[in-house]
Amino acid sequence: MSAKPIATFTTNDKKCSVHEVKLGCDKLWAMGQEEAIRRLSEPPSSNSNKYELISDFSARAARIAAAYARFYLEQGEDGKPNLKGCFYWMGLAAFASKQVKCGLDFIPNDPYLALTPPIVQPPLRIGKNALGKGNFWLFQDIFVWHWFYSKHPEQFDECAPERNARSCEGQVQTNIDSLPWADEALSTLGNLHVTDEIKAGFNAIRETEGMSAGIPRSNMQLKSLMAIADHEQRKILQPLIYEGKFFQATLKMQAGFEWAPFVPVRVAAFSTACDVKEPDLRVQMSDGDLYDETDRMVFITAIANQYHHLMLTKKAYMEGEIAKISGWSNQQ
Repeated sequence: MSAKPIATFTTNDKKCSVHEVKLGCDKLWAMGQEEAIRRLSEPPSSNSNKYELISDFSARAARIAAAYARFYLEQGEDGKPNLKGCFYWMGLAAFASKQVKCGLDFIPNDPYLALTPPIVQPPLRIGKNALGKGNFWLFQDIFVWHWFYSKHPEQFDECAPERNARSCEGQVQTNIDSLPWADEALSTLGNLHVTDEIKAGFNAIRETEGMSAGIPRSNMQLKSLMAIADHEQRKILQPLIYEGKFFQATLKMQAGFEWAPFVPVRVAAFSTACDVKEPDLRVQMSDGDLYDETDRMVFITAIANQYHHLMLTKKAYMEGEIAKISGWSNQQ
C-alpha cells in the first residue's frame, strides 16, 4: 500500500466523534471493483440490503456496452465533456459488447436449449459460457482502469502497479471472490495486475487530453485504442477464453456454417443492429480462426481502422449510435 494517502474521509461511529480513514491505492482499487460489480447488479429491494448480480448474460453485455458508451461520451458525475473522445477505445468497445450481446441472444437460455437438436446443445452451451465469461471479466478488468483514471488521474501512475483483486479487505474481497468464474479468471489474469499495454494506452490518453483537434490528436486517439486493444485481446481474452480447446472447436464449427441464415457471422457492425448492409458500417472476418491470436488481431486491427475512419468521416452518426447504446444501463 502507498504510504501517501490519496483521499481522507471522516466517519462518525459515535455522536460528535470524528475518525479519519486514509484511502491509499488499495482502498481505491477496491472501490473501483465494487463499482464494476454494482454496474451489473440490481439495487437492493425493499426487504434486502444487498445488490444482486443480474444473471442473464445478454443483459450483462447490454449494461457493459452502456458503461463503455457513457465513458466515451464523458457522461456521469466524473464526465468531462470537453475531453469527449479521449477514451477512444471505449467507443469501439460499446459496439463490441453490443456484438457480444448479439451472439448471446442467438444462443437460447437453458430452458429452451433442450428444444434444440442434441448434437447442437454442447457447442451452444460452451459458446455461451465462454462469451459470457470473457465479456464479464474483461469488464471487471478494463472498466476499473478507466474508472480510476477518470477519478484519480494524478495518482494513476503511482497506483497502477498496486492493483491486485486478491488483496482487498473484508466484504469487498468476499464480493469479488463470489463473482462467476472468479477463481479461474483471477488466477489466469494475474489478479488483474497492470500490463505494459495498459500503461501505454493511458499514457496516450493523457497525451490526447492536452491536444487540440486535428490529425495529431486523432493519431494519438488511435494509438491509445490499439494499446488497450492489445491488452484486451492478448492479455485478457486470449488466455481466459480463446485458449480453451472446447471453445476453439465450437468457433471452428460455427465458422463452417456461416453460410446458413440462422448462424451469426463473424462481423463488427457499427450500429445498434447486429448486422447491417452498408459496407462501410461493417467489417467481416473471412479468413483465419477467431481463436488464433494472430488471425484475430488482423480482424481487430481492421475493425479499429474502420472505426477510426468513420469517426473522422461520420462522427455525428457514430456518436449518435453510441448515445443509443448508452441508454442500455438498466437492462435485465
